[in-house]
Amino acid sequence: MNTIFRFLCASIALSVVLCACSPSRSPENNQPGVPGASGAFISDALGRQYRQVQIPERIISLSPSVTEILFAIGAGDKVVGVTEFCNYPPEAQTRTSIGGFAGATMSVEQIRALRADLVFLSADMHTRIVSLLDELGIPSFAVEPRSFADVYRTISIIGELTETSAQAETIVREMQKAITAVGDEIHGKTQPTVFWLLQKDPLMSVGGETFISEIISFAGGKNIFADLREQWALVSPEQVLLRKPDWILSGMGMEQNDLSSLHDDPLWRQFSAVQEGRVISLNGDIMHRYGPRLAEAVRIVAELIHSAL
Repeated sequence: MNTIFRFLCASIALSVVLCACSPSRSPENNQPGVPGASGAFISDALGRQYRQVQIPERIISLSPSVTEILFAIGAGDKVVGVTEFCNYPPEAQTRTSIGGFAGATMSVEQIRALRADLVFLSADMHTRIVSLLDELGIPSFAVEPRSFADVYRTISIIGELTETSAQAETIVREMQKAITAVGDEIHGKTQPTVFWLLQKDPLMSVGGETFISEIISFAGGKNIFADLREQWALVSPEQVLLRKPDWILSGMGMEQNDLSSLHDDPLWRQFSAVQEGRVISLNGDIMHRYGPRLAEAVRIVAELIHSAL
C-alpha cells in the first residue's frame, strides 16, 4: 500500500478512536492560539482565528513539509518534536519523535510531555487531533496549501508566527526567482505531456488544482489530467492512453524496477513513453512536500522532460 493510502487509513483509524471523546469544533469556539508579538488574528486552514501575544519557543511539527519550512526560515532551534517522516534537513531527525504522520501511530501523550506552546498540523489529516489538543490547552495552527501561491503564503505565515518573517520572505523570493529562471530557460520549447502516476492499483493521478500539476506546468510540461478538479483522481489506463503522455513520472517512492514492470503489461506497452523509456521515478520527498524544495522539483522535472524531446 502506498504512502498516501497508509496515511489515509491511519487517519480513518484515528477518527474512529477519537470520535467519542472529541467534541465537534467550529470557528466560533476555537481557542485563541499562542500569543504573538502583533496581537493580530490570523486564519488557519481550518478557518480558525488564531491570535498571537508572544512568540512560541517550543514548537512541534506534525508535517514533514512544515518541518522543512521551519528549519529553512531559521526557526529550527525552536522545534522540539517532529514525526518519524520528518527526515529533512538531517538535523530534524535529532528532535523527539511523536510517532507517525497520522493515526494511531501519533502519540498525543508525547506531544503533551514536550510542553509545546505551538503545534503545526495538517488541516486534512489532523482535524480530530485539534480537539484533543484544545482539551489539553495546547495551541495549534493548521496549514494545507493547494498551490504554489498557497505555499508562499504558508511560508510567510509560519515566518510571522515564529518571528522569522525576514528569512521567510527571503525563502519565498529565492523560490520565485529559481522558478522564473527555469521558465526563461525553457521559453519557446515544446510542451511535453506528462502523466503523473500517483499509484498503480487502483490507478491514480493528480488533478489540476494541485501544486504537483503546477510543478509540471512551471517545468514547461502539461499535466494530461489538469482538467480534473479532484486533487487525487482515480483514472483508467484507457484514459491515459487516449491522452498520449510523452512522459510517465512518479514521485511516490516507487522503485524504478516497479515502474519498468509496465513493459510487461500489453496495454501499457502501447504507450510511447513506455516503449521509449520515458517512465521515471523521482524523489517523492522533494516532489510532494510543500516547502522550499518545490523550486528544486520544478528544475528537476524541467531538465528531465526537455532532455529527450
